[in-house]
Amino acid sequence: MARPYLGGSSGGIKTTTADVTLQVADSGKTIFLDGSTTHDVTLPAVSNKGFEAVFILTDATADVDIVQAAATEDFVGLIVDGAGTKDSATAFDTKIIFDQTGGATVGDMVSLVSDGSNWYVNGLCDNAVGVVFG
Repeated sequence: MARPYLGGSSGGIKTTTADVTLQVADSGKTIFLDGSTTHDVTLPAVSNKGFEAVFILTDATADVDIVQAAATEDFVGLIVDGAGTKDSATAFDTKIIFDQTGGATVGDMVSLVSDGSNWYVNGLCDNAVGVVFG
């Protein structure tokens, strides 16, 4: 049975190539990060409880940052590389950086979900400093 929310279209997918602010309507989407150009993807306010998205890097030429809507929001969780090294979020982190110079690789990914107070992060990357909190 087909997934009714996709309805045979690409409604569950969004590709970014330039600065963009995600909307509540983007919840549940897979966000492909086209890193052929440096850009920021700003999250909606963390108060949108239940907002979730998966972010996947499709081009690692330039940096792409996932940025909190406000510096007072917090990431909770970690990003793990292929060797098991992890980068854990701290209260001072305001973005997740897909870092081209750090070795971001096509296929690196993070998933985010809001409980209304925090952004919960689960990430996988190939290289230890390819995707980091900042």
